[in-house]
Amino acid sequence: MAVFADGAGTSLRRPHVFEAGEAGADSRTILLLHGMGADEHDLLGLGRLLDSGANLLSPRGMVQIEGLNRFFLRFADGSFDEDGLAHAADELAGFLKAASVEYGFDLNRVWAAGFSNGSNAAVALLQRHPELLQGISVYSITKALAEPIGVAGSLNGKKVFIANGELDQHAGIAVPRLLAAQLEQLGAEVELMEHQGGHSIVMEHVRPVMQYLANH
Repeated sequence: MAVFADGAGTSLRRPHVFEAGEAGADSRTILLLHGMGADEHDLLGLGRLLDSGANLLSPRGMVQIEGLNRFFLRFADGSFDEDGLAHAADELAGFLKAASVEYGFDLNRVWAAGFSNGSNAAVALLQRHPELLQGISVYSITKALAEPIGVAGSLNGKKVFIANGELDQHAGIAVPRLLAAQLEQLGAEVELMEHQGGHSIVMEHVRPVMQYLANH
């Protein structure tokens, strides 16, 4: 495992973790995007569950509010800083490209997994830079965008898993349902999974992603 606070290029100048997979350059890479208040170490266990042989790439969200790491801001009224979210997605795209050069992984074999704030960042990255991701699995998404990014067909061939709890205090169950509809309009193949709990990742919604990645 390598942990860096700096890197070879400007886009790598953020704390991140890279763990090489079993097959090196031939391994899939999972981009892990943590939730508010966590850091680049938080979702490594999830990544290893999703694909035990994958490269794991986990950057830290670089927006801080009261010492808590985020990828972008959510305002007090519950709305998103959507311009900031777009900027975060573009920064992640640059980071991902620079990391592929530094660590030698295939940019055509990248999957993103996120939790909460990181889930929204993953969705924005998929919509703004669909060429960089095979698909995403997002847990406890907190809000859909006011308007989806892209045009019909822009997400053709992309697989999306959305998993939320019915009792999530940060998002009503209507949020993931709206997001699923938005992404389907853009052409993504979406699987919406709901559990009876709150703002959390549950194993029953990790297993379908594990199976999908094992088969693809």
